[in-house]
Amino acid sequence: MPTFNQLIHHGREEKRRTDRTRALDQEKTTAETDRLGLAGAGSFKSINFVQSISEEDEQCSRKKNINFVHVLLIKKKTFVTVTDAKGNKKTGASAGCLEERKGRSRLSRYAAEATAEHVGRSARKMGLKSVVMKVKGSTFFRKKKKVILSWREGFRGEGVGAKRSPIMYIHDVTNFHIMDADSPKNVVFK
Repeated sequence: MPTFNQLIHHGREEKRRTDRTRALDQEKTTAETDRLGLAGAGSFKSINFVQSISEEDEQCSRKKNINFVHVLLIKKKTFVTVTDAKGNKKTGASAGCLEERKGRSRLSRYAAEATAEHVGRSARKMGLKSVVMKVKGSTFFRKKKKVILSWREGFRGEGVGAKRSPIMYIHDVTNFHIMDADSPKNVVFK
C-alpha cells in the first residue's frame, strides 16, 4: 500500500502529464489553424472566426447592401428619402420641391404619390437593387399604400410588367401614443 507522500507525488506527476498533453493538443490546433489559413483566429469558437465566415456568406453580404426608403406622411407635407444602411442620404424629395407641383396643394394624395414616384425613378437611376420601406405617419393606411405602390411604379418604369419587386419588406414605424394611468398628463389644477 502506497504512503501518503507517494500518493501526493503520483498525483503531481499525473497533473504534469495532463498539462503536457494539453499543451501538445494546443500546439496541434494552432498548427492546424495556421494550415487552414486562420492564423490568429485562436479557438474555433472565437468571434473573429465566426465573423470571417459570415463575411464570406453571400446572403450576409446582400444584407449589408440594403438601402432604406423612409416615407414620412404628415398632414400637410410628404417626405420621401433613400438612405444606405449607415443612414447616409442618397436621394430624396418632398411634395414642395417637384417642378410640376409648384404653386399647387402639397397635402393632396396626388402630391404624395408624385413625390414617391419621382424618388423611385431617381433610385432606379442610381442602380439600387433592393430596399426596405419604412413608412411613418398618422394617416390612413390607404394613403400609405398608394405612396408605396407609386414608389414601386416609379422604380420599375413604364411598360415593365413582370419585373421582381425591389421592396424586400415594409415596416410601419409610426408611434401611437396610448394614454393610460401611468403616463404623464398635462393637467392644470385650479
